[in-house]
Amino acid sequence: MSSYFRVRVHKVTSQLEDIITTIAFEHGATGVSEALAYQQPDLTYDPDLIPVKFHDIDVYFLTQPEDEFFKRLKALDERLSWESLEEENKDWLAEWKKGFEAFNLVGDYWVVPSWLPSPVDAHHAILIDPGMAFGTGTHATTKMASAFLNKVAKELPGRQEMTLMDVGTGTAILAMLASRIGFGLVAGIEIDPEARRVARENIKLNKLDDIDIRDQLIEEVDDTFDVVIANIIDGVLIRIKADLMRILNPGGHLFLTGILLEREDHFFENFIEGSGLKVVRRLEKDEWVGYWLQA
Repeated sequence: MSSYFRVRVHKVTSQLEDIITTIAFEHGATGVSEALAYQQPDLTYDPDLIPVKFHDIDVYFLTQPEDEFFKRLKALDERLSWESLEEENKDWLAEWKKGFEAFNLVGDYWVVPSWLPSPVDAHHAILIDPGMAFGTGTHATTKMASAFLNKVAKELPGRQEMTLMDVGTGTAILAMLASRIGFGLVAGIEIDPEARRVARENIKLNKLDDIDIRDQLIEEVDDTFDVVIANIIDGVLIRIKADLMRILNPGGHLFLTGILLEREDHFFENFIEGSGLKVVRRLEKDEWVGYWLQA
């Protein structure tokens, strides 16, 4: 296994950062990164950097850096300190795959990594290779949305005629589940182009080519659906509320499953209250809440 060296330099001022970066590359560094302090009180917004007098930077080398590099650092400012670590190069995707096992999603439906054989109990297997995209189906919010899908399929007749949109489909697990359960037209939208690519690959892998993964934002969707799923963080749900309501058919079902328990009251006041939507079911799992609403 090959290795590389990471030098973590402490107590770097903003004035010294560019100078240290220049010196590092002069001594054969392959890259430099900052260890910045930040805060992100709301997941719907980009993080805000916290102003600090000093911060750390990491400098990467293929081989042990020369003593001259450290001498030049010390000459810049006596307050600078550092630690040098030899670390193994790893195929992080391969490492992650080692821990991803098949699991029961809902009912008789299982999520099975594409590189593993299906378990004997997996009567209905949804094969998935998430690659570098978000969404393996293990998250509490995905399981709540799956439970809603399974329940509506059992309780409502004529699902073969029902249309469904998965907003923020990720790797398309919920869209594929809906198709396997027997919904009619199934579509998905996703803002991340890599996730869209992976979603289409997973759909092809499962021979579910009727699922339509669209290159659209929600505001560009001009047709309506009997069921709309949005497994998205609550702040974004509030922001796109008007569009979610617009694409939902009268009497249609809306599954919202990205609501943090600590923000449920805020979500209820800003999305459900006064909307005319009826609460059919509420689920809670770990620190998350899901709502099944009906127009």
